Amino acid sequence: MRWSVLICVMAALGAGLAGCSSTPREPARVDYRSGSAYSASPQPVSRACVDGGYTVRSGDTLSEIAERCNVAMASLASANSLSRPYTLRPGQTLTMPRPPVHVVQRGENLYRIGLRYDIPFQRLASHNGIPAPYELEVGQSIQLPSGTTLATAATSAPARSTRPPARTQTPPPQSTLPATQQVANSSVSFDWPIRGSILSEFGRKPDGSRNDGINIEARTGAEVRAAAPGQVVYAGSELAGYGQLILLRHEGGFVTAYAHNSRLMVREGDQVTRGQVIAAAGSSGTVEIAQVHFEIRRGVNPEDPMRYLR
Repeated sequence: MRWSVLICVMAALGAGLAGCSSTPREPARVDYRSGSAYSASPQPVSRACVDGGYTVRSGDTLSEIAERCNVAMASLASANSLSRPYTLRPGQTLTMPRPPVHVVQRGENLYRIGLRYDIPFQRLASHNGIPAPYELEVGQSIQLPSGTTLATAATSAPARSTRPPARTQTPPPQSTLPATQQVANSSVSFDWPIRGSILSEFGRKPDGSRNDGINIEARTGAEVRAAAPGQVVYAGSELAGYGQLILLRHEGGFVTAYAHNSRLMVREGDQVTRGQVIAAAGSSGTVEIAQVHFEIRRGVNPEDPMRYLR
């Protein structure tokens, strides 16, 4: 897979997000590691945790300091050349680990960067003081929470499709599809969310961009259906590029995404069944013709939907 200033913040991801009220609320967050939803904000960092270091007080332990300063204990120990049993003395000054940085590349947005580092995009936004709609610039430095494991895999925004390529693939009519499409090595199965030609396939593109799903041509207003039973963890238009977006969490750590809709018919927290209508197709976001951007992710890793939908 920019997901415009929002009057209301919606929630839901492979674990959670929501609707309008007179006061915007922060989206519920997705813990990609466990696939569970959570809504609590990150714990505030103690004012004692400053760039110049933390002064150890009587009774402090390394684990408590790491939690108080929102850093990984291993990173804190490494930055101060400490080894087990991590003996500390009052008055000792601990150097805070230098937070890792991600430099924004062309086509990236905060959601994709969050997926890359296994960090909810809301936490990245809060950590960097980036307000909705979370617009980024190429070359911008994004501070990552201390202890983040730097990734090497490239990510990008959803493919922008305006017309079908010369050769397209069309899924069989819905009436001829088997009731379920078994996913290899998983009890989870997926159906086509909508019938249509494939406008953009999964994977790397000649211009260096990458599509983490497929884009399926659709008629404006056509029914978009849940590919498998699951829970709505996001339903909104908060993330630049995706337009009206729905994310569903499924068994086995899977998340499916349905972007560019014209209307959403489910809300955060709803339980949906296979084939249930969850949205009306459209061209919201950064696309010019009606389509559905569809992703299947296992944990944080995008999978080629065609492996499961054939």
